[in-house]
Amino acid sequence: MPREPLASRTLTGYLWGSRGRLWRGLGLALLRSLAVAPCPWLFQRMIDVAVPARDHAAILELAGAFLLLLAAHYVFSVWGANEIAKAMAQMMVELRSRLFFKLQFLSFGYLDQQKTGRLLSKYAFDTQKVEALLYNILNQFLPNVLYGGSIFVILAVLNWHLALVLALVIPAYALAKWYFFARIQSSNTAARLAQEKLTGTASEYISALRLVRSFGEEKQAEADLDRSSLDFARERVAQSYLNAIFGTFWYVSIQVIALVVMAGGALLAIRGTLSYGTLFAFVAGLPIVLGPIQAFVSLSEQYFIGRESYHSIKELLDSAYVEEWRGTRRTGRLRGDLVFAGVTFAYPTAPDRPVLHAIDLAIRPGEHVAFVGPSGSGKSTLVNLLLGLYAPGAGRILLDGVPQAEWDMRWIRRQLAVVLQDSLLLSGTIRDNLRFARADATDAEIRDAARQANAEEFIAKLPEGYDTLVGERGVSLSGGQRQRLAIARALLRNPPVLILDEATSALDYESERLIQEALDRLCAGRTVITIAHRLSTIRNATRIIVLAGGRLVEEGDFATLSARGGAFARLVAAQNTGDDTLRP
Repeated sequence: MPREPLASRTLTGYLWGSRGRLWRGLGLALLRSLAVAPCPWLFQRMIDVAVPARDHAAILELAGAFLLLLAAHYVFSVWGANEIAKAMAQMMVELRSRLFFKLQFLSFGYLDQQKTGRLLSKYAFDTQKVEALLYNILNQFLPNVLYGGSIFVILAVLNWHLALVLALVIPAYALAKWYFFARIQSSNTAARLAQEKLTGTASEYISALRLVRSFGEEKQAEADLDRSSLDFARERVAQSYLNAIFGTFWYVSIQVIALVVMAGGALLAIRGTLSYGTLFAFVAGLPIVLGPIQAFVSLSEQYFIGRESYHSIKELLDSAYVEEWRGTRRTGRLRGDLVFAGVTFAYPTAPDRPVLHAIDLAIRPGEHVAFVGPSGSGKSTLVNLLLGLYAPGAGRILLDGVPQAEWDMRWIRRQLAVVLQDSLLLSGTIRDNLRFARADATDAEIRDAARQANAEEFIAKLPEGYDTLVGERGVSLSGGQRQRLAIARALLRNPPVLILDEATSALDYESERLIQEALDRLCAGRTVITIAHRLSTIRNATRIIVLAGGRLVEEGDFATLSARGGAFARLVAAQNTGDDTLRP
């Protein structure tokens, strides 16, 4: 993989590692705190010096200095907040980019076991929580810490005995960390996992609304979602309860410390060992000194949630379940000579149940080969292995005589084009969907591909032509129109190897005729692999490979296999009578 995962294991480490882009905004945020730090001292000078001397000018000068400091604070606050926001936006764009990039390298053995909603939660929600936390740390918490620390130093200079009482905050913090932090972290982990489960379940049912409604099982889906929602609600209640106890502990502790400081200051003032100006400075400065503690309490829930979200992101970025392809070989263009040599494979979710057994198969350049067989016979698995979505458990695949592992797999995939039975379109324009196959395609090339795919006629009738939005997954188009766009996309790529997953099934006669014409143009001069469900569509295939139980049981052309009376003939007969089960 060309990108490295996040080096830091912790959220604070990630923040420190990004200091190069944050120093400007953080520096301005800290300057805003330093700008108003002398304010308690100005109050002390006003009361202890200017008032006894009845010096009106000194009072006005001190007030003017106070206003100037506030103006500087305002400028630094706005400027710093803007710089931090820009830096954080860049960091989150990069973090989301890392997440999506990692998804492109994760093995399907891992992805098959993950719910889409769980991955979406990491990409969208977890990064959002990390961004909100880091922004508050940089723009609020750290400046408040510096502000409070500066005020504490000034108060210590004015009266170190009274300032020493404020150090009682330290044992209170240590007690809170010892008792609360581990519990809060555990609670946030449970809440995050419950949220991921809820998001995954909701995403699954929302994407399957047609299925749910078609079966009339709205209550079942609602009950399932309610269970996940209730589990998440319980974890959130427990989380809020623990945070409430933590917050109350801090509030009581701080108020007790404030009471001791103010009572002690009042006693010292009565005795004459503390000036009223210094007492007033402590009155004004005490909330500021305790401010970082209050800020930490208010930030604590967000901090633990953000830290848990960062761990969730890091878990995905550090995942070892990546594709094992490390090859770098490329050529000008793949010839399309494909060989499966003793290939055996079992899906990672069921390692003890192989779906392919010692497959030996050679496909010559320019040959049209069809894979047929009942569901679960291994047709799609052979294609998935060829695309490198999975690696063979035993045996090997050769492309143009070179082992698959030596090729740059992403380059290989760009040499192939796949037209699926249910062609997937993205929620952009028709032009965007066609250009997805080749980003540098010109408008003329796009129109030519659409024309060859028999798609230009219906595109011209759409309200915006090639700029018409197709809706998510192409829902605004018919099945035949989506298929023709998929074929145009494949034509635009001009691949040496073409894979067809029964591209004409479940279509009306006119759509099938138009698509078959387009496919005939698309298949010319290429190596073609067809996964056939409807056997009448593969009469012209050069060779038909019959699979059953993950084994190659027959091969030959349509006429030869039909006359032989073997597995293929039984499959044809079964399909003609409405029974697609292959009986060996």
